[in-house]
Order: sequence, then structure tokens, then C-alpha cells
Amino acid sequence: MNRGARMLLQLFAPALIVAVSGPIAGTVLLQMGDTPAAAGFAPIAHGLRLGGAGAGLAMATYSLWRLWRWERGLEPQCPCGGLLSRPSTGRRGRSDRTRHCLGCRRPQPDRQPDH
Repeated sequence: MNRGARMLLQLFAPALIVAVSGPIAGTVLLQMGDTPAAAGFAPIAHGLRLGGAGAGLAMATYSLWRLWRWERGLEPQCPCGGLLSRPSTGRRGRSDRTRHCLGCRRPQPDRQPDH
């Protein structure tokens, strides 16, 4: 798998998982709703179906926005040219915040913008 494909997979896989698992969980709850004990889960099941699809769509839109900004040079980039992940705090607190490249997986120090 090349760097570009790995980067796209890491950007869009969470959105795809949420968008698929929400409607599946809602459908399973609706199928269980035929029994008297599980009849109260029907409203939750409809909410899961719509909420999962909506959350997945929102996550995919955010990933597309980050990809669009990265192509124009507005997102932080790794020296290899890949998109960097969100800042993560290390074991020693906020002083060693790093970002991981979504292409080559190397950690990069988080450069705070000067205000």
C-alpha cells in the first residue's frame, strides 16, 4: 500500500465504520423489537440508524475538508509531503505534543502557531 492510499484510508475509515455500524445496529435492534421485552428499543433503533449515518457523513465531510486544505498547503505537512494527524500529548504532558504523518507514520513535533 503506498503512502497516498494509507493516508486516505486513515482519513476515511473511521467515517465509513461509523456510517455503516450505526444503521446495522439500528436494524438489529429493530429486528429484536418484535419481542415484547425489546419493544421499547424501537425509538432508539431509529435514532441509531439516522444518527450513525449522519455522524458518518459529518466525519467524511470533515475528512474531505482536511484533504482539500492539505492539497492547498493550508494543513501541516510532514517532510515526506503527507498530512499530519491531530496533535497528541505524550507521556510527559503538553510540552511534547506530536503529530503523526498519515502517509509515512513518522512522529513530527507539533509547531504551535505564533499569535
